Amino acid sequence: MLKAHELAAPLVAQAGSVADPAPVVPHRVASAADGVFGNFMLAWLEPATVPRQVRHLPDGAFFLQLLRRAYAPALRRRPELAVLLEDESRLEMSLTNDVLQIQLRPLVEGYSMIRHHSLMLFCAALWLEEPRRGQWLDLYDELVNQVDSLPGGRPSLARVAEVEAACFAAFVDLAPRTLEPADAAALLDSPDRLNDVLDYQAFAGAAIGLLWREYRDLPQSRRPAWLARQLSHGYVQPDYLEKNWMDQQ
Repeated sequence: MLKAHELAAPLVAQAGSVADPAPVVPHRVASAADGVFGNFMLAWLEPATVPRQVRHLPDGAFFLQLLRRAYAPALRRRPELAVLLEDESRLEMSLTNDVLQIQLRPLVEGYSMIRHHSLMLFCAALWLEEPRRGQWLDLYDELVNQVDSLPGGRPSLARVAEVEAACFAAFVDLAPRTLEPADAAALLDSPDRLNDVLDYQAFAGAAIGLLWREYRDLPQSRRPAWLARQLSHGYVQPDYLEKNWMDQQ
């Protein structure tokens, strides 16, 4: 967590009026039953505590299996990237992105866990050590292709919002089914019950991929200013990433 705080500090400093710096500590809950959505969410913010906390689950096995299913078409094209779902790199990103997020003033309303939160996870991907950094960015890039290959092409913004809302409703409804190993395994083997959740994870990954495509196309010298602008301005705009989503279809 100290490393995450050190990595986040320069970005928080560049976030202007959006910045709300503070000490942050990790807090591992005893079990998924203490999580906000069972095993569906690895880490979450607890900004009211002093110091602020990033709370997280003790185990990420269910979540990684969920991503494996959501990313299946991308992984069929890039099977060598499946190794990313066998180590702790994604779990690391869940913590480090929240260390950044908890030090930024949130959008009052209209925050999208697909569009806005993609910036937090993109920053967390940039902070990974190689080769995982490049591999995760490759996977997010491939998820753009996966989403664009859906029947009808990349979904509309209305569809993205619909899937996000349905996914979080499913989190509430299905969270108890993620707590016991037998129930969780049965749920993972019932993709029809997880359609909205799987679509949400694919769309969220594609949103990160869109940010990566824009970032990598910039000259090295312009990347820090671009990232600062995303944090200090774009992140708190209700329509964040909408133009990217529509322009690159």
